[in-house]
Amino acid sequence: MTVGTIEKRRRTAPAPAKPAVSARGWLWALLQIAVLGFEIFALLFLLAQPEFRPRHVAVLGASHLTGAEVTSALDLPSDRNIFFLSEAELAQRLQALPWVRSATVNLALPNRISVKVSEWTPSAVLQVGEGTYYLNDLGEVLDPAAEAGSLPVINRPDFGAVRDGQHAVASDLLPMLLQLRAGFASAFKISVMSFKLDRREVLTAQTDRGWTIIFGQMVTSDDRASLEPKLAALRALSSRIDLVSAPIQYVNLENPKAPAVQMRARK
Repeated sequence: MTVGTIEKRRRTAPAPAKPAVSARGWLWALLQIAVLGFEIFALLFLLAQPEFRPRHVAVLGASHLTGAEVTSALDLPSDRNIFFLSEAELAQRLQALPWVRSATVNLALPNRISVKVSEWTPSAVLQVGEGTYYLNDLGEVLDPAAEAGSLPVINRPDFGAVRDGQHAVASDLLPMLLQLRAGFASAFKISVMSFKLDRREVLTAQTDRGWTIIFGQMVTSDDRASLEPKLAALRALSSRIDLVSAPIQYVNLENPKAPAVQMRARK
């Protein structure tokens, strides 16, 4: 046997046979696919069941809102079950209601929704013509008010049509007015009965002695910051004029460096 014969045999030797695919492996793969398909079918069947569509809404913390108003604001779809609802999105819908300061929503199986709301407390009453409306701390309209009670009244005769949630008083001006009214009696021995903002945003206050204080425009933040020096001017004026008994018609504080006093004409 020569070297050439050996090389020829090497070249003509058959390649090793490939191992046959196991039939058991194919069956196992088919079984896994069948199980996965069954799980998907079962999941879709479960999601389609009407028992998981939200039916029970429990509301806590609402005194001005009714359960029907809360449910209406949630706008729950009749064809969607609880698995496809977003708690954050539902809470955001509730916060669009004027009375709602904050809201949380919790979903619970199989079909329950728990709502907890924190409502605004009225801070003042807006008067437009013969209509009165509660305002929250931000100066936004809440609802028609039956009566003002002890709340300060802000008269806006030129405000126009009033809508729930509408800004009626600047959010930084309203707390100033509340603070002014709360401390006015102790500082000047007279009380502020109501405020008025005209179409030019000129602020006036009506006292329980029948005379008016003109503070001037309250359009910009600088205008509103001028309330403090204007009250200081009124305090200095009270050392020269008896604000309680003098026959005053109005006090003009638009220029705090030179306040003007108009007395009533003698009869």
